[in-house]
Amino acid sequence: MENGFQKAREAEERMGRTVSDCPFRTQYHIMPPVGWINDPNGLCQFQGEFHAYFQYSPLNVQGGGGYWGHCVSKDMLHWEYRDPVLTTDIPEDAGGVYSGSALIEQDKMYLFYTGNVKKPGDYDYIDAGRSSTQILTESKDGQQMSAKTILLRMEDYPEDMTQHIRDPKVWKENDHYYMVLGARARAWDNQGNRRDKGGILIYVSEDKKNWRLEREIVPKKAFGYMWECPDIFCLGGRRILSFCPQGLETQEEKFQNIYQSGYAFLREKDFIQTFREWDMGFDFYAPQTFETQEGRRILIGWAGVPDTTEVHKNLSVRNGWQHCLTIPGELFFLNGKLCRMPVRELEELPWERVDLKQEKFCWAGKSLKARITGIQGEKRQIRIGKGENALTISTEGNRTEISFLNQEGVPALCGGGRGKRAGRVEGKTEEMLILLDSSIVEIFINQGELVFTTRIYLEMDEREITFKQKEKLELEIIQE
Repeated sequence: MENGFQKAREAEERMGRTVSDCPFRTQYHIMPPVGWINDPNGLCQFQGEFHAYFQYSPLNVQGGGGYWGHCVSKDMLHWEYRDPVLTTDIPEDAGGVYSGSALIEQDKMYLFYTGNVKKPGDYDYIDAGRSSTQILTESKDGQQMSAKTILLRMEDYPEDMTQHIRDPKVWKENDHYYMVLGARARAWDNQGNRRDKGGILIYVSEDKKNWRLEREIVPKKAFGYMWECPDIFCLGGRRILSFCPQGLETQEEKFQNIYQSGYAFLREKDFIQTFREWDMGFDFYAPQTFETQEGRRILIGWAGVPDTTEVHKNLSVRNGWQHCLTIPGELFFLNGKLCRMPVRELEELPWERVDLKQEKFCWAGKSLKARITGIQGEKRQIRIGKGENALTISTEGNRTEISFLNQEGVPALCGGGRGKRAGRVEGKTEEMLILLDSSIVEIFINQGELVFTTRIYLEMDEREITFKQKEKLELEIIQE
C-alpha cells in the first residue's frame, strides 16, 4: 500500500510546478493536484469540515483510476488537498478502487466503494472476466483508513445481472442501513437479440457488514443498458433517484451527451417517465449528493463525461492535468420544480461590483459572476471570449443554447471541439446567473431550473464577456 501512495506523492512533486503554472487552474472548483480526476466520492460533513473524495489518477493525465483523492473545506469553496486515502492493495480491488460513498455515524466515517478486477484474457468483461466487489473501510479522522472488509461478492448478486455492478451509495433510515448499486441486467428483445437493461439493486443491513437483497428495480422497457452512480435521497417529501443511464438515444434537445445524468421520482407509478437531466451542458456526469448538518441537500458532479476523447479535448492536458468537479450546488423545490443553485457560501466571497461603461468587459482575475434579470423571454445573447474564439449563450422564449460554433459551424479553439447544447424551461426565461471560474462556466436559468456546465479554455488576454443588453445586468469579479 505504501508503495502506491509513494508513487502518487512522487507524481505530485514531479508535475506540481507544471500544473500550478497552468492558466486554466480554477479557484473554487475541486481539481486533481496533478493528473486526472473524475467521479466525486464519499461526500460528507465530518468533524466540522466538508470532505470530498474523488476518483484520482496522479500517474496518468488520461485516467485509469487507482486512487481515491481527498480534500477538505470549511465552506465548500476553498479546498485543502490531502494525501490519497485509498489505492489498490487487496486482490478484490486490484483493477481499481471505484466509486462509492460515505456514511457518518458516532464520530466515525464509513467509506463504501466498489473494488474492480478485470482478468487478463479474451473476455467480454460483461458476462465474463470481471468481478465487482463491494468493500468497506472505516476512519476516525477521514484520512487514516482501517483494514478493508468485503461486503458483497459476485455470488451475492441476482443471477440475471451481468458483472457490471458498482458505485454503492449507503444511508441509514428507520434503524436500517440501505445500499443502492448501479447495475446492468441481461435482457433480450422479441427477436432474440441481446438488449441489456440498466437498473439498480437495493440491499439492506442491520449492522453495515451483513447485507441482503431487498429489491431489484429494472424497468420493463429498457432505459439505457447500464445505470451508474445511483443515489437515493428524500427532498421536499419526495423520494428521488439520481442515476446515470448509459445508452439513451440522442435527441435534439435531450440526451445530447454520450452518457446522461438525471433524476426521477422513485415513488411515482412509472417513475422513468419523470426522468429529467441534471445538466444540459457538455461537461456533467456522476453526481453525488449529501446532507449537511443543517439539513441542506448538496450536489457535486464531475465536470466531464466518459469516453469523449474522440469528440472533444481538454486543453489543460498539456499542463499535466485534466477535469474538475462542479461548484457544489444546493437542491431545492421552487414552484414544484427541482432546482439547483450554487451553495449560498458563494455570495459571501469577496466579490467586487463592476460598473459597466460599455458592452464589453475584460476581467483581470480568474473568477466572474454575472446576473441578468428581467429577460421576460426576450432575445438575449452573451459572448464569453475574444473575437471568434468564444462561447455564445443565446436565450429566446423558453429556450437557451450554448455554442462554440461560428456561422460556418466551425468550433472555437477554446471549446476543444465542443459544439452546441440546448435546453428549455417550462415558462419564459426570466433570469440567468453565469459563474466563470477560469476554465469552467456554469449557467443557471430561472433559479436553477435549467443548468449548463461546460469547460472553456481561454488565455488570460482572451477573457472578455460581451453583452448586448446591460441595463439589467449585475457583474461582479474576484481579483487575484
